[in-house]
Amino acid sequence: MMPSDRPGALSRSLFAVPFRWFGVLWSHRGLLKQFVNRDIRGRFAGSIAGLLWTVLMPLSQIITYFFLFSIVIKIRLPEAEIGTGSFLLFFLAGLFPWLAFSEALSRATGIIQENANLVTKVIFPTELLPASATVSAFFFNGVGFLIFLVYLVSQGFFGWTWLLIPFFVCLLFLFSIGTAYFLSALCVFLRDTQQLLGIFLTIWFYFTPILYPISMVPESMQSLMKINPMLIYVDLFRLTLFKHELDMINIVICIFFSLLSFFLGTLFFDRLKYSFSDVL
Repeated sequence: MMPSDRPGALSRSLFAVPFRWFGVLWSHRGLLKQFVNRDIRGRFAGSIAGLLWTVLMPLSQIITYFFLFSIVIKIRLPEAEIGTGSFLLFFLAGLFPWLAFSEALSRATGIIQENANLVTKVIFPTELLPASATVSAFFFNGVGFLIFLVYLVSQGFFGWTWLLIPFFVCLLFLFSIGTAYFLSALCVFLRDTQQLLGIFLTIWFYFTPILYPISMVPESMQSLMKINPMLIYVDLFRLTLFKHELDMINIVICIFFSLLSFFLGTLFFDRLKYSFSDVL
């Protein structure tokens, strides 16, 4: 079913939609916080450790990967190219940004259907639902990333470029939430979206140099690999963390992808949201 037009919908400026999104989230920040808290507490409802799991789970991941890649397998990488010879550090620096991105998409895609009763019976900004899923995903994986940063500091990796990490996280967040808005709206009309996303994310993970440096890829395929936006985000974090270098071209590309994803995602969601209640 195609969304029906609403009075004034066609006359609304395309460029006003993303800016209006910030206003919606700010004016309803209390409700957004409630949605995020509900999701966070809901994950560990009834457990003895409760919110302590937000620290224990990523910590156990890091310990497991440390045992696997530093004690058992002992893979070494070209330090001059990457900034560290440790495969564990190389892997984790790419893994945490990927986990935040992929979890945001996975949780946001079906969130409109999961809250169908709320969407159809209560008047509230539906924009809050994908936003809450994205914030929640970044919160959980952000805890693990902070633990990882503490470990890097203990190993002497801290540098001035780390001051830009919050900015890079914001860029990744914009890219993620824009994609999440697009997928969550699409999934209302195409229910197979969530299943297809699981397959696509698996392929995308291996297509992104998280488990390997791009130098290991045949030169004939490297140009194809570089069209992957997540490769650029991952490389940005690694250069910042290990080599304390800023690749201005990559930063500009990341800004472009983030703004483009956010603009198209919010625009797509805004165009379809009026028909959610008709379909649900």
